[in-house]
Parts: sequence; C-alpha cells; structure tokens
Amino acid sequence: MSSWLSNMESVAALNNWILAGTLIFAAITGILVFLATGKSKSLIQQLSKDLESSGGRIKSLEKTAESIRKELLQTQQHQDISQLKLKTSHSSAEELRQELLDARKRLEIAEAAVKERKEQEKDTEVFDDLELELEPEGGLSESQREQLIDLLDPGPKGNVDIYCVMGDTLSETTASQLDEVLTNDGWKTNGVAQSAFSNPPKGFALVVNSKETAPSYASFIQRVFTTIGLDVSAKVDNKYREWSLSIIVGSIEG
Repeated sequence: MSSWLSNMESVAALNNWILAGTLIFAAITGILVFLATGKSKSLIQQLSKDLESSGGRIKSLEKTAESIRKELLQTQQHQDISQLKLKTSHSSAEELRQELLDARKRLEIAEAAVKERKEQEKDTEVFDDLELELEPEGGLSESQREQLIDLLDPGPKGNVDIYCVMGDTLSETTASQLDEVLTNDGWKTNGVAQSAFSNPPKGFALVVNSKETAPSYASFIQRVFTTIGLDVSAKVDNKYREWSLSIIVGSIEG
C-alpha cells in the first residue's frame, strides 16, 4: 500500500514538473511570439519607409526623365529651325546674288546709254543754254523730262525718297515732276514729302545713310542728273533711311 502511495506521489510530482515545464515553455513561446511580432512590425514599418522613399526617388527620376525628354525635343526643334534658316539663307543669298547680277547688267546698259548721249551732245551740240534752263513757270523743262525718261528707262530701278522745301512752290513742283517720271519708269517712291530746312540746299541733293548702305543706283542717278544739266550734289546723313536713296529738291532758280 505504501509502495502504491509512493508511486502516486512520484507521478504527481512528475505531473507537477511537466506542468511547470509546460507553463515555462508557454511563457517562453509567448515571449518569443511577442518579440517576433514587435520585430515584424518594425520590419514592416522599415519596409514601408523604404517603399515611400523608393516611390519618391521614382517620381524624381520620372521628373528628371521628363525634363530630359523636353530638353531633347527643344534641342531637336532648335536644330530643325537652324536647318530651315540655313536653307532659307542659302536660297536668299542665291536670289540676292542673281538680283545683283541683273542690277549690274542694267547699270552697265544705262551707263552705256548715258555715255552715248554725252557723245551725241558733244558731237552734234544738241543742247543750248535755253534748253537747259528751267521753264519760267518752274519745274523741269520739257527737254529735261524727255532726256530723263530716255536715260532712266534702260537703267536699274530702286527705292527713292523725295523731299521738297516746305513753302517753296517751285521746289514742290519740281519734286512732283521728278516723282512722276521715276514712278512711271518703275521706281518705288512714297510720293513727295515736304520738309523744313534751316538752310535749304541749292538744286538737287542726293543723300544716303552711309557709304556702306548706299544703293548702287545712287551714282547712276547722279550721272543722269548731271547729264541733263541739273545742279546736283551728294552727301551722307545717317538720319535718312538705310539702303535707300533720298533726293532733296532744294531751292530752284526760276
């Protein structure tokens, strides 16, 4: 009987130890689970931060890529525009060169006509003093208008600004006659502009903005005016338009 009780006590003690071990194991397991859960949360939070950081870097890279794409497009557009300008400049240069050649040819023909007219005047004495004077009513004489038309016809054409002296009827009449002849011959004018001069020029004054921008036909007009007996002078004044010839009809003796 005592042996059975001893065995029962041993079994009970063993059960107590097993129970205590189970509790300890459960506690350790709970602690491990708790630690694992905490660590998992920490890892999840870290992963979330990493994802957010990666998302920011991706957006930054996308913006950089978009900026690079725009720059490439702008560069391509600039290249296309530059190529178009280059083609246009080549085309314009060729057209200008051809126009210059044509103008030179017309100028040579006109100079030859002026030279021939001078020789005819010298040989046949076509002009006398009365024919070279302005008519009493003012303006260009009939003979001068006819000679001007004949000499201008084969020559070059261009842009001309015509001015007369404000308040001077004779100057305005002469300028209007000159404008009519030039316009009918194919020159481009803006009509006759009246201008006030503190010291009006005598006769006809040919004015250019500068020697560099003086049109080639300026010297041709000067030779024509001289040939028909007009009192003509030339000067440079930067207040007048570039690439154009200004003709000032000053004080004319009636």
